[in-house]
Amino acid sequence: MKKRVLSLLIILSMGMSLLAGCAEKAPAPGTNPPSEQTSEGEREDKKVKFAIIFGTGGLGDNGYNDEVYTGCKMAEEQFGATFDYCEPKNVSEFETQLRSYADAGEYDVIIAISTEQADALKMVAEDYPEQKFCMLDTIIEGYDNIHCMTAAYPDQHFLSGMLAGFATQDDRFPLSNPENVLGFCIAMDTPTSRGQAAGFLAGAKYANPDVKILTNFIGSYSDPAKAKELALVMYERGADVVSANAGSSTQGVFYAASETNRYVIGTSLAMKDPKQSLSTSCKKVWLFVVQEIESLTNGTWEAGYTVKGIPDGVCDYDVEGLDVVVPDDITQILNDTRKLIADGKLVLPKDLDQVDAWAANNQYKK
Repeated sequence: MKKRVLSLLIILSMGMSLLAGCAEKAPAPGTNPPSEQTSEGEREDKKVKFAIIFGTGGLGDNGYNDEVYTGCKMAEEQFGATFDYCEPKNVSEFETQLRSYADAGEYDVIIAISTEQADALKMVAEDYPEQKFCMLDTIIEGYDNIHCMTAAYPDQHFLSGMLAGFATQDDRFPLSNPENVLGFCIAMDTPTSRGQAAGFLAGAKYANPDVKILTNFIGSYSDPAKAKELALVMYERGADVVSANAGSSTQGVFYAASETNRYVIGTSLAMKDPKQSLSTSCKKVWLFVVQEIESLTNGTWEAGYTVKGIPDGVCDYDVEGLDVVVPDDITQILNDTRKLIADGKLVLPKDLDQVDAWAANNQYKK
């Protein structure tokens, strides 16, 4: 009897030891076993928190700021990221806002979104070398803590410029006039704005070598009254299509187009007039924000810069939702030209000063 009880106790003791051993090896609820706790697994659990400083036009501009905000919401939905933002009223506030976010020390990245912010970002980035920053739409080199995401500036406007070059002399476009004149309102005298204008001018001259193109500088991304005044002068001088890339200032060009019953080309899918818009020059800037947050989430973030354009599907022209009917023959020409650019067979000029020489050597041939 004693032997039987002793044997039973030994068996129970061994069983308890085995259970204890298993308990020591089992992971805590919601965690991975040590052998599975890879850096990839840790990155998957990371929730990025970022800050963003919008341009002086502010949210509600139906343009660049709103499209960047769309990217913020997409990053929030796709990666569980959280973000804070501010809407400076003038350029002098950029440095203060950047320093305020950097001082907080709680953001995985601080995003500045316009050329206007470049100088302020450089100063702040030097003082906070451990803080990651992102610059949208402007290239800043030489910093180990800044990553720049930008479109190939000319790519955004080239195909719309081609369309305008064809439309100004084609009676299949009912708002065109007999004059061979176009216009482009340039936001600021900066590399970004000059590159964007260069794309439009090059596209127009590629399609229509004899076209006259009127240009001027608005001087602000948030002065629609000034933009309207300048656009009205262009329409009065014979332009039947005027384009712009100037934040909320672009709205003034739309007002001018409506008053004169001529065509306008905007740069935001949210800012279009079905009756007056000939097209929209697309730059899918929301993808920049998503890709920036994705790189932080998966641990691949690096300083430097990334440029995307027509070959990447980031830049294009768009006529969806517009009354304009682009003839099939012109659509085909635009498609063929897009492929030439994507294949590297047609390289676009990058600045206004290069357009005339480029156009002399690059013309569409039927």
